[in-house]
Amino acid sequence: MTVEVSAVLPIIFMILWLFLGYLFYFMNCGIAQGIMAEVVPKAADVKMRGADYKTGEVSYGAINRKLINSDLFSKNEEGDQKAEKEIRELLSRHLFLGKVVSVSVSSSTGKVKAEIKTKLMIPAADFLSIFGFRIFEYEGEYQTQGSSEIEKVRRWSVIERAVD
Repeated sequence: MTVEVSAVLPIIFMILWLFLGYLFYFMNCGIAQGIMAEVVPKAADVKMRGADYKTGEVSYGAINRKLINSDLFSKNEEGDQKAEKEIRELLSRHLFLGKVVSVSVSSSTGKVKAEIKTKLMIPAADFLSIFGFRIFEYEGEYQTQGSSEIEKVRRWSVIERAVD
């Protein structure tokens, strides 16, 4: 009986470890989406309104000059680079047994898009990747448009009406 148990126990433990990895994978997916939802709008504010990345402060004189010159969208790529760096840093700090494979933040006229790839570092998953099974690899994207000042004022007026 001991020979059979010694042959079956590693298989049982590998299945148990894969199940736990499955739970960690979904936890990491939620963490990654939350980080992108937090960081990408800051990059959109830098792109759309020329806001400061860290504080979010906006120079309304600069916005008025842009509107007068009809240059609505900033050519500033600083927000993309800072967002990419912040996403990479936050992911590497918060992922559980995870590794950041790639992070890219790109912007077009009025839109900012982030794409990330992460991998869960579980020995059983690495073992299965030898046979061509790629599990616990997450590819996610988040896209947002920078909100204008008018949209923010409208949102606040809706909130104030709801509170009254």
